[in-house]
Amino acid sequence: MSIVIDLDAQRREVQYPHGIPVLLRDEEFLFPAELPAKALDPLLSDDLDLVGLLRDIVDAADNPTAATVVELLLKRPRLPRKFVHAIYEIHTILLGPQEYERLEALNPSLADYVRLTVSLAKVYGVDMGKLFRLGGSSESDGEMSSPTSAASTGSTPGGSGESQESPATSG
Repeated sequence: MSIVIDLDAQRREVQYPHGIPVLLRDEEFLFPAELPAKALDPLLSDDLDLVGLLRDIVDAADNPTAATVVELLLKRPRLPRKFVHAIYEIHTILLGPQEYERLEALNPSLADYVRLTVSLAKVYGVDMGKLFRLGGSSESDGEMSSPTSAASTGSTPGGSGESQESPATSG
């Protein structure tokens, strides 16, 4: 029998055997080397209905304008707060409640959360556009995330926090 999928193949644990180190105000936090499947649950919750918003944006036009997106967001005035809360939940899942409380005690800024979230998404190989199948094509364009083998370090930042994207550029 030949193996088609080898879940025991080298994964991010090889590159980050003790976890992904993140430094904030001289405090180190270790995020899990692999993204737990349940970590995306807060973004996919029915209460947040992010998928519903994305569906409405796609249904609104072939190429929705910024005005269309803003109009759809204004119809969901609780969405921004729910989205931010979902991000907090994701970090709680990744760090665990006690470590997340330690992180929160440092009073991270919005920019800190954006850089952390964007950087972790890159390290984990999560592409939300591919996850939600955005981009105008209904055909599959390959895998939903980047390879995780040790040989694929070219697409992974050398360390956490290297992304210099600001809230204005991260969308």
